[in-house]
Amino acid sequence: MKFLNLMILGSILLILNCATSSAGLATSNIPIVNKEYDVIGPVEGKKGWITVDLAIIGVPLNEPPMHALVDELITKNDADALINIKYWNDKMVFPIITYNRIGINAEAVKFKGDTSGNVKKRR
Repeated sequence: MKFLNLMILGSILLILNCATSSAGLATSNIPIVNKEYDVIGPVEGKKGWITVDLAIIGVPLNEPPMHALVDELITKNDADALINIKYWNDKMVFPIITYNRIGINAEAVKFKGDTSGNVKKRR
């Protein structure tokens, strides 16, 4: 009976700790339906952040920099948006501290006919 209880508890823990993801793909960072654009070129970048891990509890020391990375790639390339976004993340685990890193590969685009520079900041 004790073994059966442990098996049930183990199964519940496995089910509750499952993670889902979007396979690291996104078509664009903003909706671009019915907008014409020119592709500026490929862009890539990566940023990292640190978490403190105490046993099974991880506490981030700052917010993951995904929005900052996207904004940096757009600004650096004088683009309006990113398309064909592929992202990845990895981590390096040290005693008590984990260094997390996220990277983006995408194509920067500029919308045709948008000379006003009034593209809203994406966040």
